[in-house]
Amino acid sequence: MTEFYGQDLATVHAAAFEALAGAAATTLLPILRSAPTGRVLDLGCGAGPLIQRLNENGVATWGLDLSPTLVDLARQRLPQNDFECGSILEANLPDAAAAAAIGEVLNYATADDPGAFARVLGRIFDALAPGGVFVFDMAAPGRAGVGRAFSEGLDWAIGLIASEADGLLLRKISTFRQNGTTWSRSYEEHRLRLWSAHDVEAQLVGCGFEVELLDGYEGLNMPPALNVFLARKPN
Repeated sequence: MTEFYGQDLATVHAAAFEALAGAAATTLLPILRSAPTGRVLDLGCGAGPLIQRLNENGVATWGLDLSPTLVDLARQRLPQNDFECGSILEANLPDAAAAAAIGEVLNYATADDPGAFARVLGRIFDALAPGGVFVFDMAAPGRAGVGRAFSEGLDWAIGLIASEADGLLLRKISTFRQNGTTWSRSYEEHRLRLWSAHDVEAQLVGCGFEVELLDGYEGLNMPPALNVFLARKPN
């Protein structure tokens, strides 16, 4: 099994691929005005871009991510915050007023076990106070798009090949990063289970949530087949 957001990919992601989290923060902040007062759980927090924006607006937070490298970067960026390294499938979730899972977190979590979706949603539901909200996105069939992409910066480059089969999305990711006068290359494979908007809504309702399908994250030209949901725990 390849690494999951190892040193090269995590570093490049934190430097150049946080626009989705920034737009999600812009969307989430007004929603929090109608939620109970309290902490926000950032599930799959990465290097902490969503948490940073929430903190700047006086919101208390707790972050969780599976990648030790991303958690280390988050702790360096926001040393005053509480971050935990672990899986959304197993971690104990503290009580909260709201939760977020930005960047296909639940697609990753259900890649090997679709039944894990209901279990995770149930644990999030239990962690939220009455009236609490959960904002997240999920990839749907068609997410692979054209199947190939290439991005580069001054000291990095990423090549991506994506394919879909049997309800799963496979991304093969090659990352090149400059270290002084030399370059490193690393390779990761990411597997995600694809969920239609209808099936996601059914899972949320089955766990007791009230559900709204949003147009996307504010100010962001949304990628193909990436749906955004607002779920609310009834009062």
